[in-house]
Amino acid sequence: MIDMVDMIDVPRNLECGDKSRATRGSRHRFLSALCAKTRLVATLSPTHLVPTLSPIHLVPTLSPIHLVPTLSLPLTRYLLPLTSYLFTSYLFTSYLLPITYYLLLITCYLLPLTSLFAFTADLSHGEVAIKLESAPERVSPARDFMLTVTVEAPEHLEVTLPDLRDRFAGFSMAEDFAAQPVAANGRKRQTYRWRLVPEPAAKRYRLAPFAVTVTDASHSSTFATRPVIFPDEGARPPVTGDPEVNPEPLYVPPTARTVALWIVAVLAGVAALAAALFGLTRLSRRVREFRMPPADRAMLELQRLLGRNLPARGLFKEFYIELTMVVRRYIERTRGIRAPGQTTQEFLAVAVDHPSFTPEVVAKLKTFLESADLVKFAGQKATTEMTDAATDRARTYIREDAERTQEGVRS
Repeated sequence: MIDMVDMIDVPRNLECGDKSRATRGSRHRFLSALCAKTRLVATLSPTHLVPTLSPIHLVPTLSPIHLVPTLSLPLTRYLLPLTSYLFTSYLFTSYLLPITYYLLLITCYLLPLTSLFAFTADLSHGEVAIKLESAPERVSPARDFMLTVTVEAPEHLEVTLPDLRDRFAGFSMAEDFAAQPVAANGRKRQTYRWRLVPEPAAKRYRLAPFAVTVTDASHSSTFATRPVIFPDEGARPPVTGDPEVNPEPLYVPPTARTVALWIVAVLAGVAALAAALFGLTRLSRRVREFRMPPADRAMLELQRLLGRNLPARGLFKEFYIELTMVVRRYIERTRGIRAPGQTTQEFLAVAVDHPSFTPEVVAKLKTFLESADLVKFAGQKATTEMTDAATDRARTYIREDAERTQEGVRS
């Protein structure tokens, strides 16, 4: 039979936190402080007040229900707290204890390693122990130099250190931080920490000797420490002015615009070279032709004119103009008459009075020039037979005139 407890005032003891922490929805509950509240508990036996881990604080349970059935007073009072204790002990021994053990083991192995990378010096005298420890082991201008000075002496002795700012050499700035003295086992320990800034160009890093004052109840004494030379990184490489790094060239691919400009530049260079070669070729040819005899030069011009094949293309007027200019230039080179710039009538008038022209030669030149003028200016139609005949007359005149000139020179 289940009995219901009527309106019970229960004292509550908050030992581990406030009400808000106790009533949150966590799995573990806390014992509460003195506070009277009414709770109803369903039991299978006479009514009992049982401490719990739930917000009821009467019966151990993991649910938020405030009515919990109980079997008996001994069972609920001893068995349930024992189960909770065993569960907590299992978690501690299975997980927390091994983790704590390994952390302590790692700490014991790693802590001595720090002393391997630190510089230490002992300045002890009598009952006063003065030890210096620095980090890093060697002085480097690239980082600050941390120095720890530990002074340990009996409690009845008062040890006073002077201001060590002026005793450091090779450091540009010094700052000290003094910790509170600690007394234990009849001895008192005082720790001073210094932050030193090394100078890059310092020859050595040194702590000069300093006077330590030891005061007792009856008298005071002073002793001097030895100098301390802090090791540095060693000799630095000489400064030669050369660059510290030797950067290798990095290839940067050209852009499309740069490639286009290069192509245009190459084409322009090729065109300029071709033009220069063409100009030099023509200049060389002209020089070579200029040095040729007048007859050979005239024959070369006539051969070049025939190579153009103007009559076959129907350009008779242009052919006759070039053909007469070949003869006129030949006469200009041999006789000194400006025939290319004169009309036919002007040229014939000069040729009649010139002693080198015979009447027969003047008559042949008149027939040749006037027949060409009919095609050039009168619009007379010409044929290939006419051009061939005019070419033969021009070639015959040049050859015969050259022969007469050579015979005149020989005679």
